[in-house]
Amino acid sequence: MNAQINLPINNTTDPQFLGPEAGQQANGKAEGKTEGKSAGKPGRENAQTQAHELGDMRTILQAALTQPGVMNQAYRAFHNYSIGNQLLAALQLFDKGLPLGPIASFNAWREKGRFVKKGEKAICLFMPISVKRRADKDAAADSAGTNGVAEAGSVVDGGGTFNKFMLRPNWFSLNQTEGEAFTAESITPAWDAVTAMAALDIVEEPFEHLQGNYLGYACGRSIGISPLNPLKHKTRFHEMAHVVLGHTAISDMHDDEALTRQIEEAEAEGVAYLLCALLDLPGQAESRFYIQSWLQGAELPEKSAKRIFGAADRIMKAGQPAQC
Repeated sequence: MNAQINLPINNTTDPQFLGPEAGQQANGKAEGKTEGKSAGKPGRENAQTQAHELGDMRTILQAALTQPGVMNQAYRAFHNYSIGNQLLAALQLFDKGLPLGPIASFNAWREKGRFVKKGEKAICLFMPISVKRRADKDAAADSAGTNGVAEAGSVVDGGGTFNKFMLRPNWFSLNQTEGEAFTAESITPAWDAVTAMAALDIVEEPFEHLQGNYLGYACGRSIGISPLNPLKHKTRFHEMAHVVLGHTAISDMHDDEALTRQIEEAEAEGVAYLLCALLDLPGQAESRFYIQSWLQGAELPEKSAKRIFGAADRIMKAGQPAQC
């Protein structure tokens, strides 16, 4: 059984990050000389700029944890991309001193009647690259995560190859182009719990835990939220994450497996934080401290960081309204 305990607000934590895009293919880059590194957004160190340009996922998630509003802004601008790539795009545009706006490949902008300005440098996002399987050496690399939460390193295609996510400089923002008028689509984040739980085969049952300090639990594919919980939405995200991440697939969880329990709770709360931030909901400060409390100064494994973003993407997409 997993339970979320009410904890006081404290400072942020420092876990790592995922960010692969699932299925985005793009090509082309600007002609002419590439521009030098532009000044970062006020308060951001140049080292951080270099880190996320190289795909340093830990740096990118740290930015999400410490910069209020960045995830919500990124979603509004880049809603067609994975949560990880949304953040990656936002940070790179901030470093260029550009506002958040639509992004597309060189050729995609040309099809819209716009052309990349000479000297503009593309931003990098993760995209799948087809790689041939090498017998047993790729056995671990081409596996998927627990309960359908695919890990960032690869995605099996059922044949002799698998998709490995790589950082590629193929995208330009609207402000890096010129040409015909272009009106950006305005998107407001929307999510419905009932729709998401139905899509994910999760049932919210009446809260049955007797201990008053428990705010929620997950068991099997069922979750329960305390009626006394002041942040029901955050705990709902947390408990849904336990199910999606496969934590509740284990029939009996034991607290003596301290490291496992710590990582599971940090993973679930990492998902809750991302979704609260993306939807601009309260509870983000509490969520940051909850992660920190479970990690107790330890570093979140890279594999866990990948699973966090994979689960957040899956839960977010499951609860979005159907497109007409």
